[in-house]
Amino acid sequence: MMAPRGPMMSVALFVLSVAALLAYAGLHIAHAAWPAQLGALAFPVTVYVVAHALRAIRLGVLLGADRARNLLGLYFYTAGCSAIIPFKLGELVRINEIAWWVGGYWRGLLIVWIERVFDVVALGAMAYFILASGAQEPKDIGLLLWVIAGFVFMTMLVFFVVPEQLSSLNLHVIRNYSGRKAIRILHILDSLHQLFDQVRPLLKGKVVTLALLTFFIWSLELLAMALLFESNPWLGALTGLVQQFVAVLSDVSRTTSLAVQFETIKIVVLLGFGVIALLFYGRLRVRSFKGMADS
Repeated sequence: MMAPRGPMMSVALFVLSVAALLAYAGLHIAHAAWPAQLGALAFPVTVYVVAHALRAIRLGVLLGADRARNLLGLYFYTAGCSAIIPFKLGELVRINEIAWWVGGYWRGLLIVWIERVFDVVALGAMAYFILASGAQEPKDIGLLLWVIAGFVFMTMLVFFVVPEQLSSLNLHVIRNYSGRKAIRILHILDSLHQLFDQVRPLLKGKVVTLALLTFFIWSLELLAMALLFESNPWLGALTGLVQQFVAVLSDVSRTTSLAVQFETIKIVVLLGFGVIALLFYGRLRVRSFKGMADS
């Protein structure tokens, strides 16, 4: 673990994220309507936590992490931030902390991007199943499928197609340009090559493992949701998960009071894990900062 470029910015963002997590956690817990059916929610919440444990393992595969306590600290701290900090700013916290772990913001962004690609493909499969079942109108879910297809296409383009064409572009520049202009273009192409060249080592020998982990993650999240419904549980679970990304879907996940209570308690649980994780993960950060200050 090492600080990325701009270590002081990394430290500043970490301090801000800690303040935001503790402040929003305090406000949320103080104003939360506590579930009346905690006993009925115990098993779904347990399944949901196991799904997050698998997400931590998936992150560990990408990071090559070898210490479970440090990995769990990183994962659950950033998961707590993502759960409570508004406007999706928790994702910036995630990128910052992973960047600190791997020693660079670009590499940190790539790891988060790869995670999201696997999740988006799983989400697309669920959305397509809902569409094929006739449970939703095509106009309600079609846009999501187009966005998913566009994201996957852009990912394939950036991760695989563009890097393969950089050598051809180098030859084209050498043959057709000269002087400072050629040097400047070749420098840009070399920088791009170094950036994109980090993708394949991250995925080498890991794609099947990542795909299987993603399958089990979303299967457990579906199971956790399905346990909240008495009738047609799997369709309700599918729609409830996809609905988090498409506001126009009919409000199936809100038709039971148990589902509403589940949404409340799972955030509280993630916040609890996030604060506990901070006790361990924060010590890593403090030691890193002290080492940076002493050097």
